[in-house]
Amino acid sequence: MRPTLLGVALGSVAGGLAVWLALGHPRGAPAPADVPAADERAGSGSPVVRLDAATRERLGLEVAVLPAFELPDEVQGYGHLLDPAGLATPFYDREAARAAFEAADREYRRVQTLQRGNANASQRELEAARAALERDRAGLQTAEARLASVWGRPATARGDLGGLVRSLVARDVSVARIDLPLGADLHADPSGARLAAVGDPSAGTVAAKPIGPAPDADPTTQGRGFLLLVERAPWPAGATLAGWLAVPGPARTGVEVPRSALVRHAGRSYAYLQTADDRFARRDVTLDRPTEQGWFVSGGLAAGDRIVVTGAQQLLSAELAGSLGED
Repeated sequence: MRPTLLGVALGSVAGGLAVWLALGHPRGAPAPADVPAADERAGSGSPVVRLDAATRERLGLEVAVLPAFELPDEVQGYGHLLDPAGLATPFYDREAARAAFEAADREYRRVQTLQRGNANASQRELEAARAALERDRAGLQTAEARLASVWGRPATARGDLGGLVRSLVARDVSVARIDLPLGADLHADPSGARLAAVGDPSAGTVAAKPIGPAPDADPTTQGRGFLLLVERAPWPAGATLAGWLAVPGPARTGVEVPRSALVRHAGRSYAYLQTADDRFARRDVTLDRPTEQGWFVSGGLAAGDRIVVTGAQQLLSAELAGSLGED
């Protein structure tokens, strides 16, 4: 009889304990340390992630202070990297035509001198030399016009055009053409430029120097075009480019956010702002224009903000996976 009563008593205790566990701690509920930091939010409404020093070290987080950054006033256009052969050929054709004209001029003068001195030079020889001179003069003028149609008159007047063409052939430099939208007004010739490959803005921009206005209008945009000199261009000839031409005017003030600090989620761009030693808020940022080191941002972040520049992607992955907790 006693064993039966004892078994009933133990069964009752076990059943009560099971009910208590089911009500107080549902099966599968995570421990408090596994709950994401979603209750605490920054002023922007984004969750604040709290990390202790050990976790920050494990994720390899590095934080940097954003300095103020000024971006010159710019006008954006599109174009492509020009084929160096198409630029070099008319230059060398002009040089060959110049050499032929100079030789014909020397021959005409020689025959003219002989004819005046009653030497062995007939009037027919003089006229033949004059005809050759005029033919080569016309050839030189045609070559100069063809060169100007490719480079533009201001570029052909450059004293260093020969050196520029030789650098093009050696692939030490490249020339890009950027055409502005119809109606875009620069007020003055651009003082500088930045270029980026279309479809790959994450690669950043490359500085370029204006050579001069393009000799003709683009048949598609009908806007003004400009030739730009690029040193060690990272793109092949024919690559489609976006260009930003600097124009006189007040510069825009903002910050330059490194590419390593930016993460993408749900079609938006974010950066992690350090709000305290152990707290990080995901901040929604609008990317204005690409720069050599990252992106120019005029809103959402300010000079003096501390952002995560290394480990931002790991931080986002851990936050979304719910593996980071709050106190």
